[in-house]
Amino acid sequence: MVVVVDEGNKPEVEVKTGKIAGFDFGLRTFLTCSDGTTIKSPQFFKQSLNAIKIASRQHSQKLKGSSNRERARKNLVRRYEDVSHRRLDWFWKLAHHLTDKFDVLCFETLNLKGMQRLWGRKISDLAFGEFLQILEWVAKKKKKRVVFIDQWYPSTKTCSCCGYVLESIELSVREWRCSGCQSVNGRDENAAVNILMVGASTIGLGDISRFETAIAV
Repeated sequence: MVVVVDEGNKPEVEVKTGKIAGFDFGLRTFLTCSDGTTIKSPQFFKQSLNAIKIASRQHSQKLKGSSNRERARKNLVRRYEDVSHRRLDWFWKLAHHLTDKFDVLCFETLNLKGMQRLWGRKISDLAFGEFLQILEWVAKKKKKRVVFIDQWYPSTKTCSCCGYVLESIELSVREWRCSGCQSVNGRDENAAVNILMVGASTIGLGDISRFETAIAV
């Protein structure tokens, strides 16, 4: 059994599962894991959007300064709070599930501001940054490790089988064939495997083949 130890005064990783995994965030699927599993987001705001619109309309229709308007305002606030509470509950449960399953979890550093500009409310509903904060807190308590790789690493464009790198790839392309080795790569799973391999190398675990997505650390 090998224990991975951070440099400096960072805490050591307590080996319980003996597994490491890479994860890719997505708009269609919240997380794709390097072992091939996927986790879909409930998109709580989208679920509650109609109720929020009704509550907002009712609030705007009430006379300013009236007690009815204040009641409508409180109702609207409760709608938003309900979304936030349900999302947080899901995040905490997911963080515990992943840290129970893996000792080391690798992610790509996200450009959240850029993603917000491109996809707006959808990114707010997915709340990747909020989830990562919770995951890091849970991981620290359990002596697990969350590793972040460089946001500019071309995880989506790099073939996880041979290392060939595409010049570009459209967001709509969900699967592509590698010109180097002819393997067919699913966009998100391929990125997750690459994130795993780079993350493992970052913490000194060396090269990991595509088929070792859950390995002893």
